[in-house]
Amino acid sequence: MKGFLVGCLVVVAVLVVGGGTLTYFFVVKPAYEFAVDLDAFQKEFAAISGQIDQTGPYAAPADGQVTPEQFQRFLVAQREIREHMADRFEALKEKFDAIDRELEGEGRLSGLGQLVSGYRDLGDLLLVAKRAQVEALNRYNFSLQEYYYVRNQTYLALGQDVAVAALGDQAQPRRVSNAPESVVQLVAPHRDELMEGYVFAWFGI
Repeated sequence: MKGFLVGCLVVVAVLVVGGGTLTYFFVVKPAYEFAVDLDAFQKEFAAISGQIDQTGPYAAPADGQVTPEQFQRFLVAQREIREHMADRFEALKEKFDAIDRELEGEGRLSGLGQLVSGYRDLGDLLLVAKRAQVEALNRYNFSLQEYYYVRNQTYLALGQDVAVAALGDQAQPRRVSNAPESVVQLVAPHRDELMEGYVFAWFGI
């Protein structure tokens, strides 16, 4: 969580350097308000995680295998999360695209405050996504650690990194050079669908 905040404030710091005397009103003040909001975000994110039914430890297999049953549970769980979030996520992407275009134009300062507010919107989105994730985990009998393991191995088999902006207390992805061939073959037919939900894995959902 601290890494996520640092990343956001680094963006703000870069913008402040080139912003001029009005930067405080468009960047620093909104960024401070965002940092204050982040504490509430962190607490709510943790509280939502606390609603997961399966809380026992999960011993990940040393050989990196994922069973067909595990993968099917993950596939349907992620599908439900993705379907629940699709409209909100597309709207957020459109907002960021619009801000990026504005920052490249002449209305640069007016766009900076919007950029910071965009991070606040991202936090709201992630809380909604987290609630959807918890519902799916409970429905398909996942603990958080088993879900993260299956998710990480699935995207490793697709050649993708996960949890780049990791949130919460999730385990770090296993850093091995290759996924087991059996897992590669298991997930390959579902690549297109899995990549639709990759952004949630990137954010640690």
